[in-house]
Amino acid sequence: MRPARTGARRWCWSLLCAVLAAAPAAAQQALVITQDAAALEIGQALLAHHGARCYAIVPMHVISEAGRPALLREGPQALLGEISASTDLGEDIAIVRVAGAITRDCGAGALTIRRSIDRLLGQGRLATLRSINGDGTVAQLAVAVVDDDGHRFLRVQPTHAANPIRKGHSGSLLLIDGVTVGMLLSVSARSGVGTVARIDGVMAKVDTHLLAQPAAHRSVADASRTAPPPPPPVAAPSHAPQVLAWSALPASEANRAANLVAADEAPPWISAPTRWPVTLDLQAGEGVTTVSGVILDGSGIDAEGRLPAMVEVFINLSGEPHGWRSITSGRVDYRNGIARIAFAPMRTRLVRLSFHATVDGGNVIALRGIRLQRD
Repeated sequence: MRPARTGARRWCWSLLCAVLAAAPAAAQQALVITQDAAALEIGQALLAHHGARCYAIVPMHVISEAGRPALLREGPQALLGEISASTDLGEDIAIVRVAGAITRDCGAGALTIRRSIDRLLGQGRLATLRSINGDGTVAQLAVAVVDDDGHRFLRVQPTHAANPIRKGHSGSLLLIDGVTVGMLLSVSARSGVGTVARIDGVMAKVDTHLLAQPAAHRSVADASRTAPPPPPPVAAPSHAPQVLAWSALPASEANRAANLVAADEAPPWISAPTRWPVTLDLQAGEGVTTVSGVILDGSGIDAEGRLPAMVEVFINLSGEPHGWRSITSGRVDYRNGIARIAFAPMRTRLVRLSFHATVDGGNVIALRGIRLQRD
């Protein structure tokens, strides 16, 4: 009897693996918001990676409204990002390069997103519009598919008149049986009917764009539905640090975290975080480099009380998410607006600064620049 049980277990395990392999990858979305303290909701985006790059697929009009909006990924971690470059693919569809912490978990491979949706559309008219709330939680709105041209667009209408489709829902995903079949582009103010671009048409545009990119940027990770995106590429052209991630939105688009390492004169980084500590991740240089200190430049900040007071420094030699190691922490002392944090020389790829408080204990933090000391 024992061999029969073993065979049954193996059969069940094989069946489970087959089911999991056939299951579609869960879509990951992001809320598109203005890049300032107000964080006004503009729309929604679908996240996907291709090789070492993270992309957001989003209605073009959403990008046009905000210029360089911020992105908030779904989930409890509140990972933030921003748009670094955008391409208009036509018919109100755009693909945008994404930078920031959001790239750590950037959805499925773009080339693996399911395209075959005719069977799903033919089996029923009930569907769900999936979107992301301001706190990163998922919202779902029940809708009915009232029209399908079989080629480009669907029309959807809420099943309950008391729950209309809002303008800020643009970019929401239309799901049937948990599978993405379209992306909401617009809603009629008069009828309340939403226009949805079929996902097969959307991804055909995305495929054409991505496959036209240089082959060096492609990766076998796109061939696997479950493969995680590789770590961000080492893109620094010199030993100058580069801001890779930030945990709080800037006070305005002009006060971005990237200004901290700008080569030219730039406005200071200013943020009014909703949670502490505030973290900044920096690429230390090109590849592995040796760092022996951090210099915080607060010169010219009108209100010195906004400067960071309690700072913890981490390094990461491997570049992996769990590779961070704390090397020093404590209160910093500013002299003429400059604070120097020294430690023994350390080899690293990444440096993380964790700010736990400001000089006056207020809720606004600011800095002019950050430099890394090298030996």
